[in-house]
Amino acid sequence: MKITKYLALISSGILMLGNAALAGGSIGVTGTLAMISADGSETEGTAADTSTKSASVDNLAAYGSIFVEGNLDNGMVVGFSHNPFSADVSDATHTRSDTSVAGSGEGVTGTNTRSADAEVSNYNQLYVEIPTSTAAYVKLGAAQIDVNTKENALTNGGTYGDATLDGFVIGIGTKADLDNGGFFKVSAEYVDFEELKLNSSTNNSIKADLDVIELNFSIGKSF
Repeated sequence: MKITKYLALISSGILMLGNAALAGGSIGVTGTLAMISADGSETEGTAADTSTKSASVDNLAAYGSIFVEGNLDNGMVVGFSHNPFSADVSDATHTRSDTSVAGSGEGVTGTNTRSADAEVSNYNQLYVEIPTSTAAYVKLGAAQIDVNTKENALTNGGTYGDATLDGFVIGIGTKADLDNGGFFKVSAEYVDFEELKLNSSTNNSIKADLDVIELNFSIGKSF
């Protein structure tokens, strides 16, 4: 599902809650502690090997983002956040040593070490916060992230490209006002991205499911 579909759902939800006028805005920064998880599989595409290999990886990462929000007169908040940093999907680089056989289709001989890893970057969210009480809110949104594959390229070996994934965000949080127009928020969020599908230049293919669980601490200033 593409991000435009998520945006349509968010817009529909705002309209269902009634028309609202912009009553102000805010800007701020967020610090995040996140568990990044991925379950994936690779299918060999050569005639000599059509096997499928699977793996599950995860990584605990810390990063920051900036956000800008519009405050509506019905108490809802519509916002956009951007994370300019990158984070590894796995806490280690995964390697495999293969002994090549002439005619195997791999195009290499001897023992070869293949390594693979991936990082995520350019993480953006467009979201709405719906108040449920004086301090608590529910967050719904659309997310987009770049997945950059990091692998060693062997002679005559195939490589994968990079991809951009769309996803949805759901979370709960609490917000408290500070003096001089400031505020802080604490939230727990779950981000589910669409399935990653990539084909290599040698007809291998990979599929992966990427999920992120976040604990966010935000501080901002209203204007």
